[in-house]
Amino acid sequence: YQRRVREAVVSTQSTGESDIVVTSKVGKLRCLLAAEVDGRDKTGNLVEIKTHRTMFNDHHRRIFEQNKLLNTYIQCYLVGINHTFFGFRDQKGYVTHTTSYSLPDIEERCAKQWNKDTIMCFLSKILQWALDQIETGKVYHLYYSGDDSIRLKQVENVNYLPGWFIEFANKCYENRD
Repeated sequence: YQRRVREAVVSTQSTGESDIVVTSKVGKLRCLLAAEVDGRDKTGNLVEIKTHRTMFNDHHRRIFEQNKLLNTYIQCYLVGINHTFFGFRDQKGYVTHTTSYSLPDIEERCAKQWNKDTIMCFLSKILQWALDQIETGKVYHLYYSGDDSIRLKQVENVNYLPGWFIEFANKCYENRD
């Protein structure tokens, strides 16, 4: 799986948050994705910032790699963010040290826990399943239910999409391959 992020629009909200909208390929599917962006590094590249508790043993490190780094990797990979910064906090919640990871760093560190291609193949199959279930023009919420199943629920009265997002989505739809 090769990452192809084609377009990006960043909108700074009055709250200081930035959002990014991209078109990205997942398997054979072209997806329109939106994400909140935490910041930029000194060269202007988008970055994701996370916190995690300080790890004291191999079990903590394994859980960090299996869960936190996997979730961060997927989130960043899909929208074209190549760097993450982690603040590690003590038991009182104070950040005691920081570490930065590039996506290749995460792939290498987690090679024994998971494989990028396997994860992207799984995601592609989930998205294809969801696409086969939905009706055009309706909005759905795709979620993991906690009982080892993935669910799709139609959302009524959707009015939370900002105008700039809808305009961008329509433009992408009109210019699709």
